[in-house]
Amino acid sequence: EAVNGLPLGIILGLVAAPPVQESFLAAVTEDSKIRLAMVMTSGRLVLAGGGPYLQPAVAAAATYLARRDLPLSGVIGPREPAELFARLWRPRLPVQVEMEQRIYRLDSVSPVPLSPGRLRLADRTDLDLLAQWIQEFCSEALTDISPEQARQLAESSIAGKAFFLWQDEEAVSMVKKTRPTFNGIALNLVFTPPRFRKRGYATSCVASLCRQLLAEDYKFCCLYTDLANPTSNKIYMDIGFRPVADSVSIKFT
Repeated sequence: EAVNGLPLGIILGLVAAPPVQESFLAAVTEDSKIRLAMVMTSGRLVLAGGGPYLQPAVAAAATYLARRDLPLSGVIGPREPAELFARLWRPRLPVQVEMEQRIYRLDSVSPVPLSPGRLRLADRTDLDLLAQWIQEFCSEALTDISPEQARQLAESSIAGKAFFLWQDEEAVSMVKKTRPTFNGIALNLVFTPPRFRKRGYATSCVASLCRQLLAEDYKFCCLYTDLANPTSNKIYMDIGFRPVADSVSIKFT
């Protein structure tokens, strides 16, 4: 469930609140068994699948999508199906690996020291700050987002009670809960501005939110990390996250 938490969480989110924009969901099946699942809400195809039937399943998916002439901007998923799909989809054209990722799962929080301050739920008074931090996070992650999109994300997340802040003398770090599944929930947008880094704020923020979510009867928390950032990977492992799979985000150029 943690390995496939991204597509599963997206699908469950679509069921709970159907989006305004058109979405694409499909599966490759054999003998009534799902061999590959696909979901796309914004041009990026998200894959879930594995096992001995993966190669013919991905080939069937690529052929089907090519016939539908869908405008794909990229693919994300576990390394094997994502890389295979990219090779079949764009066999003679360049692709760009945007990010090598690792999927982590946490079942219990390790005892870590907490920095001064406390975890609190973000509210409307934090809107401008969160919109700014979302833009800074995306800039560091080399992800395009406009000021308007950042503000919309901040507004919807505040309304959904999804953003949390570590509050010292002022807000110093943020984290967002997202994509609940049957047994778990994901975290993303973990960010501490440069002037507040190396003080343990992100560790305190993430660890405290994980404790709170596990106390709310989620069995686990999960998240994606950038493998090029050893600092964040170490922080999460210190908190109690353990790797369960590698993922890759590929852009079609």
